[in-house]
Amino acid sequence: MPLDVLPFSELRTSDGGARQGTADLWCTYAAVRTLTWLGEKPADPEKTVRFLSAAQNSDGGFAWQKGLTSDVWATYYSTQALSDLGAEIPHLAELKEWIGTTRDSSGGFAMTPGQRPDVWATYYATRTYAEILGTGIPRPDDLKSWLGSLQRTDGGLGWYPGAGESDVRACYYAATAWRASFGDEPRPWAHPALVGWLDERQTPAGGFVFDESAKADDLWATFRAVRALAALGERPDREADCVDWVISRQPAAGSFTRWDDYPDADVWAAFSAVGALQTLGRTPRDTAAVVAFLQECELPEGGFTYRRAGDAGDSLATAALLLTGTANGGGADRNLDTLDGLARWLHAAHLPYEGGVMYMPGRGAEVRCTLWAVSALAAARREQLDADRLVAWLRLLQNTDGGFGYWHGRASDMVATVSALDILAALGRPADELDTAALRSFADSCRTDTGYRYSPGAAVTAASTAQALRLLHLLDDGRDTDGLRTIAGRLLSPYASRLGGYASQSRGIPDLVSTYQVVLTLQALELPLDGPELSRFLARVRLPDDTFAWSPLGRRGGGPLAGALGTLLTHSSRLPAINL
Repeated sequence: MPLDVLPFSELRTSDGGARQGTADLWCTYAAVRTLTWLGEKPADPEKTVRFLSAAQNSDGGFAWQKGLTSDVWATYYSTQALSDLGAEIPHLAELKEWIGTTRDSSGGFAMTPGQRPDVWATYYATRTYAEILGTGIPRPDDLKSWLGSLQRTDGGLGWYPGAGESDVRACYYAATAWRASFGDEPRPWAHPALVGWLDERQTPAGGFVFDESAKADDLWATFRAVRALAALGERPDREADCVDWVISRQPAAGSFTRWDDYPDADVWAAFSAVGALQTLGRTPRDTAAVVAFLQECELPEGGFTYRRAGDAGDSLATAALLLTGTANGGGADRNLDTLDGLARWLHAAHLPYEGGVMYMPGRGAEVRCTLWAVSALAAARREQLDADRLVAWLRLLQNTDGGFGYWHGRASDMVATVSALDILAALGRPADELDTAALRSFADSCRTDTGYRYSPGAAVTAASTAQALRLLHLLDDGRDTDGLRTIAGRLLSPYASRLGGYASQSRGIPDLVSTYQVVLTLQALELPLDGPELSRFLARVRLPDDTFAWSPLGRRGGGPLAGALGTLLTHSSRLPAINL
């Protein structure tokens, strides 16, 4: 590939960003559910069923996309959408057994086995039990106790027992999990205080906000507030104002937009608006326009994007192309406009409604996506994002166990935790902007004799071990680099593959994600790298069309994310910090 040619040009979007080129599970779930509420189906339901089914693993759970490990979030979205489409969900016995492994002794559920329970995952798990598996919750008293301990002194519900600020989403997830599991049994919360806290989130305009600090009405917050109140047997205090505000979010001859001063319709806004109106016994003023918009977001191969395909950029793909173009000779004059457009798109994804960068504009901000954006802008030497906003957001997201989750309210994992420190480093901010003692405590909770886990109860992998070592290096600020080098040499060497590169498990097949993380950590600790072995691995994952597969077993390119990892490993003498 000539170094002055920017790859994946066919994935550029109309607004200067880039997309990954495939359907998105989050968007597909929202589109299918919204169409179902409106009495409609995708244009080609069978293709969407195939897209959803392809993400099921042998353990019965589903993953965000094919090839990744199962998690409760993806399992709920996939199974609910398949159910809406009337499709058979195979391996239900395995699914039931797997989802039980995401629970710990506290009674709540986690996103992945071994992770700390949170109310997001508990909601997804309980609805999957009730609506897909058709069974009761094992150990129901433990779940009752866990859900009951979510109420805070202000009356609202938080993300975890005894911790996490009150949030409309947490109220919805907890109240709905209770209803799915226990029906009309007496709820364990102080009812007037909880309903009062929710009512106070309604603004004079009629919509709702997520928490006490938020100011701007939000369709997602409104949907969750309306549904939370319904699960509690209540309705909004100013119901007519709420209905009017939701209906006002639909422009003439179009679908819904999520906020004021944000003109772009998207799938999540349609899902939130139709769901809120349905709960209140109303319908959109132009249902046909909503259906038409959703159908325009359907891809020919099945599944949905969050806007029409030509407009549906995401921050990971956009950052990946900016990183690839910069490493691949992107400074050539012919590419300057393209790279500037990618950078502008990343700035636009740093919307004023959340402190971090959104995966897709109109969706929630995520730590991993924010790191990719910050690292890409730094590598391309473009204007950086608002550092003060980012740091304030990271402080808000740090969990009580010291770590970080992908987004607000999610339990901690190693990927998100090291990403938070990587963001600070890329911005030139010190690690002690966060609670460093708590960060060390989280790292310690993931430590074993052979390496580090993704979360305290998960398996040890090459990537999580490399990320933990880099986290400790960033916390240490170079004071004990020699000691970390010795530890890194011992812990990382078992993952080196005879095929070149590094595998997730000892004596496994090498892959791009593990190899990138290990090489990034070796560079950070200034440890020697076997260049010929790395080149041998890259030759095995580079395909004839100059794209990269995720592993030597791959027969197809992994899209812009794999392209970025492969290109950076090939051409960059110093890798930027990006994590998957």
